[in-house]
Amino acid sequence: MLQTDPSSTTKELLSESSLLKDGTENSSCKNGNLDTAVTKESESREFTTPSSPKPPYCALSAGRKRFAITIITLVGAVGPLSGTMYLPVLPLLAREFGVSNTSINASVSLFMITFAFAPLIWSSFADYRGRRPIYIASLAVFIISNLLLAVLPRNFAVFMILRFFHAFGAGAVVSMGAGSVADITEPAKRGRKMSIFLLGPQCGPVFGPVIGSALGGAASWRWIPGFLALVSFVLCLVIIFCLPETLRYRAGNGRIAQEKSWLLWPPRLVSAVVAEHERGPKPPKPTLKGYWKLFSYPPIGIVSVNTAILYSTYFAISVALPYALEDRYGWTTTTVGLGYLAVGIALICGNLLGGHFNDWRRVRRVAASPGAEVEPERRLEDQIWGVLVCVAGTAMFGWFVDRSIHVAAVLVATFLAGFGVSWVFIASTAFLGECVPLQAAGAFALGNMLRNPAAAIASVVYPSLKNKIGIAWFFTGFAIFDLVAVGSAVIILRRYGPYWRKKKSQASERLAQNGRT
Repeated sequence: MLQTDPSSTTKELLSESSLLKDGTENSSCKNGNLDTAVTKESESREFTTPSSPKPPYCALSAGRKRFAITIITLVGAVGPLSGTMYLPVLPLLAREFGVSNTSINASVSLFMITFAFAPLIWSSFADYRGRRPIYIASLAVFIISNLLLAVLPRNFAVFMILRFFHAFGAGAVVSMGAGSVADITEPAKRGRKMSIFLLGPQCGPVFGPVIGSALGGAASWRWIPGFLALVSFVLCLVIIFCLPETLRYRAGNGRIAQEKSWLLWPPRLVSAVVAEHERGPKPPKPTLKGYWKLFSYPPIGIVSVNTAILYSTYFAISVALPYALEDRYGWTTTTVGLGYLAVGIALICGNLLGGHFNDWRRVRRVAASPGAEVEPERRLEDQIWGVLVCVAGTAMFGWFVDRSIHVAAVLVATFLAGFGVSWVFIASTAFLGECVPLQAAGAFALGNMLRNPAAAIASVVYPSLKNKIGIAWFFTGFAIFDLVAVGSAVIILRRYGPYWRKKKSQASERLAQNGRT
């Protein structure tokens, strides 16, 4: 095993951190049960025997890596797709079940809260036991719950129960997909690859409402879970027969998988562990205390809160949009879904442009300071531009709808809000994957844990607050809160990031000294 005893492990990690050449990993995130920050050089060396040349970070061929990221991206779209497909038919569901708008919005809140906490359960095993079995198990839960939603009799209580299992099954794929991308992508290219992967989760707002409104308007809302079950079943088969294990502790750098056929036959739920000298570092065992240590590291906690605040704003707009388009602009259930195209396209544009810009800025920092450390927190500096764009779009949306300004102006406002949110998200995702590489899926799960409850709260309080203060001031308040809270957090990270890194490094040194005595 790579990790034999605490003292030797600590010494080895400290010596490895001194080899950092181009800042591709942050040594400040090491030890202390937070994570072990691994440099590019040490990550490559973990699969090397004394007499062998240094192997690549990932031995999978370029074609196989592209295939894996494509499948992971498609699977990553399933969860957000299943959430947003129901948004255009919320008024229809309220009439179908004979409940109020507040009650039907509670089903959205239930989905989002479950979708938030489920990844903590799934990813705790994914970072330790492997990605493949969790993909398969979570998709199985998702498929079964969708099939039951499609065929069971009309009953609101049953609908809510099945939406819980629906969200529980869908909750694994986004955080685990980000962990899989981190497994097979070296840090220097991780921002761009993450931006490609996030196309899946962010295409949910693009295609989900369009598909949901088309199925709900032309056929029945029950075609929505039926469609999701069919798509997920196909993806599950592809994973079973074609997607190799990527967790570096079990699969190393993928050399064994690359030497075998693309078709995994006979298929196995759990892949065999590679030889000891080829394994990646052993992740810490998943515990609630471990999650707390992750979250209590200030940069991770602040980033998680930042994205939660912005996501609640975006989701409030998503919930308000179908009611605004139906009540103020006379759109039908079928056409309401088209209204989500603007914000969906904005998410994709912000994701791709933000990912490439983030990597470009990182490369420039490395070139400007050869041999110096480039901290992961530097990826967060440019988030302020996304915050400003999101704030502008949010306030515009509220006032444009309130004054019944032309619908094109409303859609432009949703575009700006979506672009700003996506710009911030991609920087946060790249940062988390770089700061805690051994617990990447767990770090992304923590982000989901805060994002989705925030979205759930926004969807519940929207109807009552809108009736009390009006839609214009509701979203103006959201915009001001985003500017103050998120903007301040970005400044705080830039100012105190070096201090927190130094403090973490000193704690690691004290741990090493205690291990020697």
